[in-house]
Amino acid sequence: MTRQLFYILAFGFIALMLIRFVSTGFSVSITFEHIKLVQVPIAFVLIYLFSLTFAYVISALLKCAHVTINDDVISGRNYWLFKRQFNLSDIEKAFPFNSNGMPVVVVDAGKKGEIYIPVHIENSEELFAILDKYVKST
Repeated sequence: MTRQLFYILAFGFIALMLIRFVSTGFSVSITFEHIKLVQVPIAFVLIYLFSLTFAYVISALLKCAHVTINDDVISGRNYWLFKRQFNLSDIEKAFPFNSNGMPVVVVDAGKKGEIYIPVHIENSEELFAILDKYVKST
């Protein structure tokens, strides 16, 4: 995630500088009037540090998105990472969903809420086998 975000931001920064360079009539002094040319590598270091920090925060949030089943009660996080908990017997449906590029299975209990379960987690087959018993067929 860090690498992808760095590439996106770095190429965006380069594109903006090239657009400014062309729009100022290929004048290096006007293009870099607000930033010295030797400070450009520092901008890339800052972009990388921002990417690293942002990726760490997202990974910490995803780490807290674990799902537990205890005494016929499932608990996990919804789309906004708020904690949800309901009985397995309350499950109305479960369906696949692509949450910002991450494949998940949404376990929907109607008014009691939804829990988003990432597909690529440890023991996912065991978890989905348990959930299959409680999904009501329509």
